[in-house]
Amino acid sequence: MTRILPAALLALSALLAACAPAQTGPLPDPATYRPGPADVATLPDLGPVGRWMITRTLEPATWLGERVSGRTLREPINVLILDRTSTTPEAATARLNAAMTAAGYGPKNMHSDGYSGQLGERLYPQLPPSGKGLAFSDGPWYVSNHHGRVFGPAPVQGGYLFSAAFSLEDMRWLPKPGHTYNSFKATREDLATRLNATGLYRRAPNVDLGNRLDTPQETTGDHDGQAALLTTP
Repeated sequence: MTRILPAALLALSALLAACAPAQTGPLPDPATYRPGPADVATLPDLGPVGRWMITRTLEPATWLGERVSGRTLREPINVLILDRTSTTPEAATARLNAAMTAAGYGPKNMHSDGYSGQLGERLYPQLPPSGKGLAFSDGPWYVSNHHGRVFGPAPVQGGYLFSAAFSLEDMRWLPKPGHTYNSFKATREDLATRLNATGLYRRAPNVDLGNRLDTPQETTGDHDGQAALLTTP
């Protein structure tokens, strides 16, 4: 037992370092973010929706440097949640949090944080809030788990809109502890199915965000460019 505990603490320390990349300078102001034309999809009735999860340094997230077949892995927005029932941002957020918990995706620790997503003309910080290493997840950090972050709520015609980036990650212990990418599509489908089952949202037809990448330099893994759309009943 005395040998196992130090090893476990070392593993935990290494994972914490991986989940919180070092910041070498002041963070840019989110208000200065200027997406390129290829970074935004303009949707009927919903307006501009950013295609990527955005880091603290206002760049598209790349799964903590994970590479797939030698290519950079970019993290796409793959879930949209439209609330036409709530009358305030606070009520929309409360409904979202309740639905995530009911779906088995309550906030869990040991994840990187500090991400944002574009809705309309601005960036919205992540939910769960940054600062505690939280993500919405269906399992603890030390096993494979579906996890992600939600951005919003942004006011749209007749309601509030959230965007989200979710993925399935595996736990790697050797040669050093850390999480590895498994799938975007599997988690999109799992989350949409479970949220639909809560009765707080219902699944609608997918939305084409046009954010599939497959170039010699970059990929979005198994993502097909589609976002699952959940709406209030």
